[in-house]
Amino acid sequence: MANMWEQTEELAKRHEQAGGAWLKLVNDGDTAVVVFLGEPHPREVVFHEGKYVLYDEKLRAQGHKPSLRVALNVALFDTREVKVLEMGVAVFKDVRQLRTKYGLEKWAFEVKRRGAAKDPKTTYSLLPERQLTPEESSAFQALRLHNLAKLYAAEAEEGAAPSAESPAPAPAPVDVAAAQALAAQLKSLPREAVDRFLQHFGVQRIRDVPAARGEEARAFVQSLVARYAPPEDSADVDPFAG
Repeated sequence: MANMWEQTEELAKRHEQAGGAWLKLVNDGDTAVVVFLGEPHPREVVFHEGKYVLYDEKLRAQGHKPSLRVALNVALFDTREVKVLEMGVAVFKDVRQLRTKYGLEKWAFEVKRRGAAKDPKTTYSLLPERQLTPEESSAFQALRLHNLAKLYAAEAEEGAAPSAESPAPAPAPVDVAAAQALAAQLKSLPREAVDRFLQHFGVQRIRDVPAARGEEARAFVQSLVARYAPPEDSADVDPFAG
C-alpha cells in the first residue's frame, strides 16, 4: 500500500511539472532532482505587488531597493525535461559552491523549497543526489536550453511575472497519427508497461504526450517492447529438423 502511495505522489509531481518553462516548487518542502545546465542569467529586481519586476528609475525614486535574482536552466533527472529555476543570492552562492566541489555537469542534485507559496523570503536547499555516469552527463549536456534573456523578455511583454509559480498553457500534443502509432504498439504490451509509459511522460492519455517529446516517446515505446513483448512462438519449430 505504501508503495502505491509513493507511486501516486510521484505521478502527481510529474503532472505539476508538465508544461511551461518554470520549475514548479510551489509549497514548502516540495522537491525535485535536477541537473544544472548552462550559464546563469542575473537580474536586479524588486518584489512588488506579489511579483518580481525589473528594478528601474521609477522604482528607485519610490524608495525601493533592488535584490539580485539569478535564473539557471535545469533538467529534471527522471524525464530530462529542461526547466528554469530562479533563485536569490544565497542559493546562487550554494550552487557556486557545489560547482566548485562536485562539478555541476557530473552530479544530479536535490532542490528543496523552504518557504510557503508567494513568500518573497523563500529559499532552497541543495544536496547532491547521485553522481552521473559519463554517458548520462553527455546526454544532459546535449539538451536544448531555454534562452533565458528571451524568456524573460517575452514574460515582460505579456505582463506576467516570471516565477517558478507562473501558470503556463499545456504543451501541444502529438498529432493523431503519432498517437495512434504509439497506442498500437502499447496495446500489445502488459498494463504495467502502459502505466510506465504514462508515468514517464506525466500524462493520463497517450494522445496527451507533448509533440516536442514525440521522438522520445517512440524510443521509449521501443524500449518497453524490448522489455515486455512476449518471445516469438517457437512451438511449430522442429528442434530435430535438419
